[in-house]
Amino acid sequence: MSSRRPFSNRRRVLVFVVVLLLIIASVIWVVVGSSGGDAPSASNATNSSEGSSSSDTSDSAKPSEKKPKKDGKREDEDDPSVVPGPVEGTGSFNMDGPAPVQGATFDSMPYALPLNPAGPQNTMVRWVNGWGVSPKDAEKGTMYVLGHAWGAAPLVFNPLSEAVTADVDLNAPPKNVNGTDGKPVKRYTSDVLNGARIKMRDGANHQKTWKVTRSWLVDKNEAIVDPDIMDDKRPGRIVLIACSVSGSNDLGYNVIVEGELV
Repeated sequence: MSSRRPFSNRRRVLVFVVVLLLIIASVIWVVVGSSGGDAPSASNATNSSEGSSSSDTSDSAKPSEKKPKKDGKREDEDDPSVVPGPVEGTGSFNMDGPAPVQGATFDSMPYALPLNPAGPQNTMVRWVNGWGVSPKDAEKGTMYVLGHAWGAAPLVFNPLSEAVTADVDLNAPPKNVNGTDGKPVKRYTSDVLNGARIKMRDGANHQKTWKVTRSWLVDKNEAIVDPDIMDDKRPGRIVLIACSVSGSNDLGYNVIVEGELV
């Protein structure tokens, strides 16, 4: 019996070791299995990370994605000094480009023929109340803004009047368009002011900006039947009207400057 005890003991030890190894293997299997169960979370984390990356990419792509949208926005929305909102009836008027009008103010005038905007004539322009739209509704139709130009002294619209008048050839055949009365209206067209910006800003820093698209001279007697002048329903349009001046001479034409909201 005593000779068998060591073997018996060794057998017990071996059984114990085997059992222990099985326990360890079971524990390892459980741990690995648990890790496998967490794999979807890791996958979710990856997807979440990819989602964040995608979101960041989307955010970083926003400037380029916004370009078409930004082009559709008004220029004034990118000016930090401008307060969003409609422009009220009085404020400042400025125009840049080759015939700048700086430091002018604007107010309203009633629609009464003949149109003769009140002063101060060297610094103030007038939008017509009762013809077209007001600055507040600039997007909804055509706004008409009148200013004086005079050969004897520089008034508020002298710069644009002189620039457009000097750019046309009054000795050349005019362009004829069909008037609202069915008769031809003679025009002398110019692109000298194209691209210039017209800005109207009220006291609360609400602002609208238009880009000049074309200009022309039209006989004063025919202006009232010029179809493009009289189209007061065209949205987002501004029409500046002044007398035509060449040097010290006052001509028998009106200068028309047309712009669109930008």
